[in-house]
Amino acid sequence: MAKPIPDIDLRNISRRDELKEKEEKTFYDETIGKISKYNSKELILGTFGGWVVGVGVAKVGKVAAFGLGGGVILLHFATELGYINVNWERIREGLGKSQDILDRLLRFVKNNGCFSVGFVGGFFFGVASA
Repeated sequence: MAKPIPDIDLRNISRRDELKEKEEKTFYDETIGKISKYNSKELILGTFGGWVVGVGVAKVGKVAAFGLGGGVILLHFATELGYINVNWERIREGLGKSQDILDRLLRFVKNNGCFSVGFVGGFFFGVASA
């Protein structure tokens, strides 16, 4: 049996597309879509991102701090005993590159104040909750 011809009213085709778009929205789109102001969206996303990072840092932080601290102490003793020779010029060059990264980070913080404040607050909540 043949399919019936759909009844399409070309005058309402734009409304049909709007209805179709509403049906295809995800949970994220619906939730973020309810927040009307751009600054509010930045604050919420920054807070959530900071919380996730804070929980991760709290979980991994103790092991990483122990390993990093122990490694620095071992490197210091090895340098003092003459097993390792440190190339200080190369370290200074590496620090110059990190200065550029820090400048870019500070520019981002200045341009995205709401996101940055939310991230810092969320980070502290994440560390405290883990």
